[in-house]
Amino acid sequence: PHPTPSGLYFLHSAHERDPMSSEEDLKASVTARAAKVSSMLSGDKGAALRTALADPPVTSKSAETKALNAVAVGDVITACGDGEIEAIIEGLSDTERDVLMKYLYKILGDVGQCDKSGQLLKWHSKLLKKTGMGAVVRSMTDRKTV
Repeated sequence: PHPTPSGLYFLHSAHERDPMSSEEDLKASVTARAAKVSSMLSGDKGAALRTALADPPVTSKSAETKALNAVAVGDVITACGDGEIEAIIEGLSDTERDVLMKYLYKILGDVGQCDKSGQLLKWHSKLLKKTGMGAVVRSMTDRKTV
């Protein structure tokens, strides 16, 4: 705690004291998560996707950090067979489905990911069927980008 001129105390977050340290910590966390997700791809793909979607780096100012997490999500999506998609989507929470929708749009908008577009559109179709237009609207209007 640090005293203010009026004598009141308040707490500083690590990000307020040293924004670079916080950004580096966030990147390290995303890097570790991406490695974990990669190691999970040969097993439970639903768990791998939930791991990739957990705590997305929405506070990061680094496009690289955000892209790293998007790649992890994209790797899970492309590792899944068509017959697995609905069951995996069914196993996600509403919040995870909203985050997934954000990542689908992010990856579809990346010119370098064009080779994945067919699989991404299958996921989009099945996710839209499950969530309705609400997930689309929330993903496009939320100011916290993935």
